Amino acid sequence: MRVVVYVLMIVVATALTLGAALLIVFNFADADRTLRIGSATAAPFLVMGPVVIGGLAGYWDHRASRESRRLLGWWFTGVAAIDVIAAAFIVLAAMSARAPVWVPILLVVGGAVLLGVARPLGALFRRTEPPMSPVPDRSVTEAPAVRRAVRAIVVTFVVSAVVASIVAGVILTVGHRDPGDVAQSVLLAGQLTFTATAVAAALVSLPFSGALRDTGGRDIARLRRFAKVVLQGKPVQLDDAETWSSVEYATTIQLVLQFQLVYVGLLYTGITFQFVSSALRGQVSSVFFLAGLVVVLVVIVPLAVRRIRRAHRYVRQHEHAADTRTSAAT
Repeated sequence: MRVVVYVLMIVVATALTLGAALLIVFNFADADRTLRIGSATAAPFLVMGPVVIGGLAGYWDHRASRESRRLLGWWFTGVAAIDVIAAAFIVLAAMSARAPVWVPILLVVGGAVLLGVARPLGALFRRTEPPMSPVPDRSVTEAPAVRRAVRAIVVTFVVSAVVASIVAGVILTVGHRDPGDVAQSVLLAGQLTFTATAVAAALVSLPFSGALRDTGGRDIARLRRFAKVVLQGKPVQLDDAETWSSVEYATTIQLVLQFQLVYVGLLYTGITFQFVSSALRGQVSSVFFLAGLVVVLVVIVPLAVRRIRRAHRYVRQHEHAADTRTSAAT
């Protein structure tokens, strides 16, 4: 049921965003160029901003602490401010284009309504989730579960490689067989293989992300404190129960970061195949975009590796807390 609601939310949000874009394209054609571009750029935020608020309210339990409620309030205030700016662009563009009055009213009022119902609907969605168990389910992050996740990634890679190779072979069979076509087919097969495997890596890591959220009682504020202690080494005061939970957090965050590195590596390999294919066709993509990808990779990978090492060190330093809690539970 939750999966159906999630997919439905994506479909509805995409349809509303597309509808807002079409309204602007067809009704603001005569507007000032700056206002037209500004309204077209800002309009999606009227839909995606409430989606973000609803997603936060649906994923995190903001009732867990005052700090959590304050964080969600900050997000709500930020999205509301962006919506006000978007509404100003839309109204000014409508006046410039002399568009029908109902167009800006529909866009602005519609965005306001979406923002108003986002948080209650997110909270309603959160209540459909099974309650947390008083004893954490460690089977999600134990070695058998990790091996199953790795096996799923490997199987996806093999199957994708076989299917992509067959597709490339069919393309070569019905088309020309000059060296350029062969190279393009091979690159296409590589791109499809690594991209599909990256998607599989993201999907199989979802249970680890859920387990990470549960280590903080689904309280985003508590997880932020754990991150400061475990990943940044900051002196944050934790009680005995939170110290034990922080050890669970440190154990789980290592898996989450490792699978994120796998995902990034696979995705970037697929993107590399795409860039090489474009270069061979003489359609070189934006150099700035490529440079941005490289910068992100150079920043993300060392940061993730450093955090994995800090989390591993934190677990070793606080093994006694986990052992004490385990003994008390048994």
